[in-house]
Amino acid sequence: MRVPGAAEVLRAVDRVRASFPFPGYISEGMRQGLAHVVPEVARQVRAEGKPRLLDVGCGPMDKTAVFQALGFACSAVDDLGDPWHRRGDNLERIRAFARAQGIDFHLLEGTYEIPFPPASFDVVTIFDVIEHLHESPRTLLNAAGAQLKTGGVLAVVMPNAVNLRKRLSVLLGRTNYPAVDQFYLSPRGWRGHVREYTLAETAHLCEAAGFRVESATAYEGNAWDLLRGAKLRAYLALSRLVPTVRSALLVVARKPEGWAPKEEDEEAFRRSQRGSVPEAVL
Repeated sequence: MRVPGAAEVLRAVDRVRASFPFPGYISEGMRQGLAHVVPEVARQVRAEGKPRLLDVGCGPMDKTAVFQALGFACSAVDDLGDPWHRRGDNLERIRAFARAQGIDFHLLEGTYEIPFPPASFDVVTIFDVIEHLHESPRTLLNAAGAQLKTGGVLAVVMPNAVNLRKRLSVLLGRTNYPAVDQFYLSPRGWRGHVREYTLAETAHLCEAAGFRVESATAYEGNAWDLLRGAKLRAYLALSRLVPTVRSALLVVARKPEGWAPKEEDEEAFRRSQRGSVPEAVL
């Protein structure tokens, strides 16, 4: 497919933002981040014509809609279980937005039983989901792989566990976890970040799940929301020299011929614990 340039992506984000039902949700940082993500994903797509894309854990479909606006035929699934998703009429507003954008959205009931035939999609995206999981991402990655055609592209996006802000927080004796009151006051099960990853770890997850990594990049988004003027310019210059301090990660991987879902491996789990727990409990 044709790879859109950054300026084209920014214009598409602006069009989506103009009709998005939650003002202020699509920030400048998100906009700038998508200018990196969308071309990097499109560059790896081999489909002819309009690629079919499935966004797993799509949330309110802000990012899905940008892909849709840039020529992808998008489907999306999510349980929409965050408290704000069900506040007031937000759920119906999200569904109405999906319909207006032409996105085929399906509400999941807390499972990865995705309602499409296997090998239906050229691209599966997983934006900011894996860091929220309380269990191994193996099940999610297996579900993504089952939906991809052979040669299809998996794109995994997540926050960088070792970005500059988090490194400085730890150096100053502060936490690099979400604010403690968010966790303490959460009204039901915790839906925030559980375990964040580095770029190498994110690539490892994809490889462990049987995919072939095509590109692994750190990119910037948050800085545009947090910094202005000279501070923003100085930080962007630093991040060009040391990309690992950037706020977000993107790994693009391909489903190879003969891919199969990864089964639970108790013996491999035991081996992974060596050096971390007493030998007697292995």
